Amino acid sequence: MTLGVSAILPTLNGARTLPALLRALARRRGLELAEIVAIDSGSRDGTRELLAEAGAKLLDLGGVPFGHGSARNRAAGAACGEVLLLLTQDVEPIGDAWLATLLAPLVERRVAGVFGRQVPRDASPEEAFLARINYAGRPRRLTAADVAAFGPGTILFSSAFGAVRRSVWERVPFPDIVMSEDQAWARAVLGGGAGTASEIVYEPRAEAHHGHRFSLARVFRRNFDSGSSLETLGLARGAWRSGPGHLTRELRWIASQYGPLAAAHALAYEAVRMAAFQAGRLEQRMPRGLARLLGEAPRP
Repeated sequence: MTLGVSAILPTLNGARTLPALLRALARRRGLELAEIVAIDSGSRDGTRELLAEAGAKLLDLGGVPFGHGSARNRAAGAACGEVLLLLTQDVEPIGDAWLATLLAPLVERRVAGVFGRQVPRDASPEEAFLARINYAGRPRRLTAADVAAFGPGTILFSSAFGAVRRSVWERVPFPDIVMSEDQAWARAVLGGGAGTASEIVYEPRAEAHHGHRFSLARVFRRNFDSGSSLETLGLARGAWRSGPGHLTRELRWIASQYGPLAAAHALAYEAVRMAAFQAGRLEQRMPRGLARLLGEAPRP
């Protein structure tokens, strides 16, 4: 399989984590990378210089606020590859064959996109547990029937470490919503929006380190955005369908791995997450100024 691959990379002050990703992009046994197309939101920490040294094509936001979907669409529109490799600045692909492994399912024309396994590193216990269930070791082939099962452990795609056919993106670009643009894209593709390319593959043999540690304030803002977006997409109910059971499993796992104090913190963390998510679901009923205050993503 010979494919032209363009890496699509949104950045903002990523100088701490970016070198590891750039080294991994140079470690790609089996496939050539045509280009790195980075879209930067005004970095001031040396990010732009690192990208220039790596030979990246560097774009700005074009005078509009950052959006998870709109920024990726702008970068994709400037790319030349047949395959769009979607990354975030804080992932680090593992090994030398990661790119060939990730892209192998695209040999099937019915596969619109593929995403790999995210292995938590330097993550909080809560985010490590979420990654553990969302990115398990079992491969998955998603079709339209999987949309109804959306929730923890059954996500539809990830734009942090994944790839899509350019021809599919041209028919189904990423929607301009406050968050979860990857789940929205996947729902549209699985629903037949890209014609015969209507399946998505989860390939856990392609792995990348990725982890988060959030303050409780940021947990609230991010999950407010998540609740708002998933409510718009009709996926919010499914996201919490297994809420009590999910929480019980999380607390047990965190207690066994990190101890009872960490489990107590996780209870507070999840209370904030759930409250923010439910508040976000109500965004369309609240004043715009309040939504801008509670959420993280820019709003008009």
